[in-house]
Amino acid sequence: MKVVVRVDASRHIGSGHVMRCLVLAQALKLAGHNVIFATREQESNLNAFIRNKGFKLIDLVQPKAWRTPTNTADYSAWLQVSECQDSQDFISKVESADLAIVDHYGINKFWHEQVKSKLGCALMVIDDLVREHSATILLDQTLNRQPSEYKSAYPCTVLSGTDYALLKPGFSEIRKYLNKQIPQEHEILITMGGIDMPNSSLKVLKALSKETKKIPTTVLLSQRSPNYSQVKEFAAIHASWVKHIEFVDDMAELMSKFSIAIGAPGSTSWERACLGIPSILVPIAQNQNMIATELEKAHAAILINLNDIDSELPLALNRLITDWQTYSNNSFALCDGKGCERAVNKIEEVMGIC
Repeated sequence: MKVVVRVDASRHIGSGHVMRCLVLAQALKLAGHNVIFATREQESNLNAFIRNKGFKLIDLVQPKAWRTPTNTADYSAWLQVSECQDSQDFISKVESADLAIVDHYGINKFWHEQVKSKLGCALMVIDDLVREHSATILLDQTLNRQPSEYKSAYPCTVLSGTDYALLKPGFSEIRKYLNKQIPQEHEILITMGGIDMPNSSLKVLKALSKETKKIPTTVLLSQRSPNYSQVKEFAAIHASWVKHIEFVDDMAELMSKFSIAIGAPGSTSWERACLGIPSILVPIAQNQNMIATELEKAHAAILINLNDIDSELPLALNRLITDWQTYSNNSFALCDGKGCERAVNKIEEVMGIC
């Protein structure tokens, strides 16, 4: 079948939506389906990355004037144009599709209905926010999310919870061979997202630098971040215990080397859980709050606020190290890494593909 993925990445949106769509797209391609992406090129986009992964990319119309979101929940500004204009441009450039997959907080029910009607296709939505949709399939990988929370979306097929977390196959493979015993020496991985607008990576590094005993720490932050230079400079000055990595394609292999993670509670939360890595979570956007809260309730992570990093991070780190085995076991139980495989099977089932 022909599948078209509508998703964006930008300085304001971040990279998580594109990255999880790429995981699903690669699995669908491996299953023999033709997958195309449709995106709007914005500052700090991932269009070249998508093309380098072997996918055709449709460039959507540029806005007459660029909008700057007023806050992290100003999702209409993420789209940069009206839903009507975006849907019309998508329809005219795509021309035909069997399935459209949408992962965009700025796209809502109006867009879904327009695209389904004009293209005569099925529609899948990837969401985290329990919004109103008009979808054939809906996937929300949030921990403890229930299908009933999307009652307004019925009669669509709802795939909810971490059983459908979109992780690369490498995570479930590495998970098979992990020895989740308390390490003799801990190592910390900091992953605050590809953009990290509030510069939380540097805030975390500065808080860790005040500790008497320095724990070896690696920070992952790309050149797309406006704070890249500051983090790179800090790592160079503190090279005895800090390492800076700009990008890694095999995230599973990298993460498996660490016993503690400090990060934003986005899609990476399920990667950490799959490998049983206890986390300190720092939400940097409003849409991350529920994920963080559910992980803390499961005693798989400790939640601290962005503005409290300096005062609360040392206490949270000490608590995590003291109860590491419990946090690791609880984290490991949340996600087996086979969610993408399950999602593809469900998509093919709904689409009538045996």
